[in-house]
Amino acid sequence: MDLDDVDWKIIRLLHQDGRKTFKELGKAVGFTGLGARKRVNRLLEQGVLRLSALVNTEVLDFCLAMILLEMESAEAMRKTMNRYRKCPRVINFFTTMGGFNFIVLVMAEDQGTLESESMERCALRSGEGIRRSEFYPIGKTHHSQFLPLGRLIQSEEGGLTPCGVDCGSCLSFQDQKCVGCPSVSYYKGPLR
Repeated sequence: MDLDDVDWKIIRLLHQDGRKTFKELGKAVGFTGLGARKRVNRLLEQGVLRLSALVNTEVLDFCLAMILLEMESAEAMRKTMNRYRKCPRVINFFTTMGGFNFIVLVMAEDQGTLESESMERCALRSGEGIRRSEFYPIGKTHHSQFLPLGRLIQSEEGGLTPCGVDCGSCLSFQDQKCVGCPSVSYYKGPLR
């Protein structure tokens, strides 16, 4: 995709402040507000740009972790992605060409919930087709602590999470070490 200097300037300006008006954007790039709006709309339609809110994970005291997985096959990787694609804790999936060929960035509201993400039945590491895994809690984010939240799913009646696990039967949830999944009605965390 060919982007010109104006497109890149608009992207940089929106990256700095996603609430800039079209009039402000137009003035900064030498366009009218209408001209800037047309450029932004084109970038949105082409899938180059998406505007969304990011949250400061440090201010919210969220815990982050990278999960490195060595998947035995592409099919096992697809199944794992499908199982967790609606998980509200998953920020992003990354496929790589190294020994660990699947990396997942996850978040949790507290340390106990992060521990559950590393060991319980809802853990990405618990799936089929995983040869080996590593779980790395992230201490401090240095470049930008603003990250997108995982999918926030409206709570549904019933106990099954998007990954198919019943939090109510989990010992970590029962012992109040984990707040549960934001997708279930009995979730005990702040993401409501």
